[in-house]
Formats: sequence, structure tokens, C-alpha cells
Amino acid sequence: MSFKGHRCIGSCNEEIVEVEEVGEERLWSNPKSWPSGKVPVADEDVHVESGWNMTMDIADTPIFRLVRVNGLLNFKRGMNITFRAKHIFVRAGELHVGSKENPFVDNCNIILYGDRNSMAIVYDNAVEGGNKVLANVNVVKMYGKARNQTMTRLLLPAKKGETSFNVEKDMDIAPGDRLALLATSYENEASDDVIVESYDAATGVVTVHKNHTLKFYHWGAQKSTGDKFGGADMRGEVIMLSRNIKIIGEDIDAWGGHIVTGDTAEISEDGTVKERIGSIYLDWVEMHNLS
Repeated sequence: MSFKGHRCIGSCNEEIVEVEEVGEERLWSNPKSWPSGKVPVADEDVHVESGWNMTMDIADTPIFRLVRVNGLLNFKRGMNITFRAKHIFVRAGELHVGSKENPFVDNCNIILYGDRNSMAIVYDNAVEGGNKVLANVNVVKMYGKARNQTMTRLLLPAKKGETSFNVEKDMDIAPGDRLALLATSYENEASDDVIVESYDAATGVVTVHKNHTLKFYHWGAQKSTGDKFGGADMRGEVIMLSRNIKIIGEDIDAWGGHIVTGDTAEISEDGTVKERIGSIYLDWVEMHNLS
């Protein structure tokens, strides 16, 4: 058995000169946006500097080793984006995907990579961020597209082994959506997690992917049982799990990723203390294989 200690003497991070004003927009895909004159490539450390107004406009990025955000990093609207990194560290800057007033309506996947033995990030004398992480000590805001309906009920029993079931008509359900069928038995873990192959809005029939046959029986009926059970509708609930913004931990060796938002006090070489207090705002965002 071996033990390895990680501790910083002074600041864990290089000192930065913070700029209050945000400059003109820089496109990630434009070589002129970067001091090196080159667009970052796979396994590089990428620094969005203080005062920068950087817009991610690449549909599918390589896997970066570390993305440190000290300026503003926005995600371009009107396109689907997959952003890949081993570590994302929002330090003195902000990471935005959409806004409260104007949510992001396209698909955005932020995928974190790494396994048990991957290098960890240490960003504070007292805090190790671990690996496969989105670490935040300033501001992260992500606002996805709201769905019209997030819950329906089974109108007929859904039987074990079947690949279709009946829910309400004219629901906001589309191919590729992920649905959960909650337990209707005494077994509280008797739920199903399925991917939609098709949905007939006229009949309410949901057909699931062939690899997602139902593992359990779920009770349903045409009418609510509320009048029989004091207002309790006993029909099986079907819950919409999909969101258009997803933060995903790479599925490898059962080792998930994580998101950490916290506070830190950075000590510079001259003894000056800079306190950072993290805030994260997530609305209509899906997190998978993460803690």
C-alpha cells in the first residue's frame, strides 16, 4: 500500500492579473483568438484569460487536458456542440451555456474524461478536485430548453419483456428521449430506464429501443384511481429524464466524473489573499455518470 500526499506551498495556481472589462468576442475556432496563433489541439492545457470574451463555436472538440477559465466562456447558439476535457476549472472567470432570459435550445454535451488512475487537479491548499472534474470557484450558468411535459402515466399495464407501452396522447416525447417508468409494486427498485425509438402522438404508444425491453411489470389504467384512493392516482408514472444540455462522465471502469463548486482563498507570493466564492446555476440540465 502506498500513500501520496498533495499539498501546495503558497498558491496552487499561477498568479493572474484580473481584468474587469470584457473585451470583444473571440471565436474558439479562429487562430487569431489565441496568443500562439493556433487553435488548441488534443491533450493541451487551454487558458481562457481574464478579460477575454471567448465563444465556443466548434461542433466537436478534441479532448483537452485542462481548460482553465479566467475570462468569459460562452457557447455559440444555433449549433450543436460537444465539448470534451479531462478537467475544466472555472477559476476567476465564468462559464455560460444559455441564459435565464434566453435559454440554450440546441444540443450541448460537456463530456469529462479519465479513469481511476488519471491525474488529479489540486486547486486549493485544502481541496483536491480529483480527476474527471468540472471544478468551479466562481460562476457557472447553464440554462437548457424547457420541455412542455415532464411526467405522464400509463394508460394500460406495461408488461415485462415488452418494447412498447401506452401513455397520454400529444406528449412532448421524441426519438432518443430517455424515460423512467417508476415502480408500481412493493419492490421499490422495480423501475425501468428506457430510450425512446418512436412515439405516436395520435395513439400515445411509446416504442423503446430493442435493447431496452421492460424488466418489470408496471400497472396502468385509462382513468385515475383518485376517486377510489382518496385522491391518489396509482397508475405508473413515466418521467422525462432527457435535457438538451448534458454534463457526462465518460463511462469507463465504473469510474464516474464529478462537479464541485466551492470556496477558496488564494494566497499570492506577497501574502495577499484573494477569496473566491463559487456559484452554479443549472436549469433543464441533465447530469449522467456524475456526482
